[in-house]
Amino acid sequence: MTDSNKAQHNLAERLAEVVRKLERAGELQEIARRVDQEVRDLRRWASGTTLPGHVLVALLDELPRHHADYLIGNTRLRLTCKDTSETATAFRAAAATSSFVAEVAERMSDGEWCHRDEAVAKEKARETITELQHFVGE
Repeated sequence: MTDSNKAQHNLAERLAEVVRKLERAGELQEIARRVDQEVRDLRRWASGTTLPGHVLVALLDELPRHHADYLIGNTRLRLTCKDTSETATAFRAAAATSSFVAEVAERMSDGEWCHRDEAVAKEKARETITELQHFVGE
């Protein structure tokens, strides 16, 4: 497999994961509407059909930051947030961090740490990182 094919496959896998998470959260329809695409097309691109560049850009702009960061996570690209609103405060960053710690502690309360715990903790960590990046302006 060429490097280009590997990158395309990796992007499709990451998009598939994001689509699954959005679907579970009941947000897929709204994201599709905001990027002016059909849900079936998002699913088709997640299955490996080449994703048009303009759709990728639109998705990166409309997805929650932690999903957008995950989508391009294997690249050298880095998103910056232009949001300088009061929602990006130290309190939100602290709350996100506290929530992450509480989630990990709750999952460890049974004395076991399984692959499901790991997956949930990683997703929560991505959300926490997003809030911290908002706070520091990155």
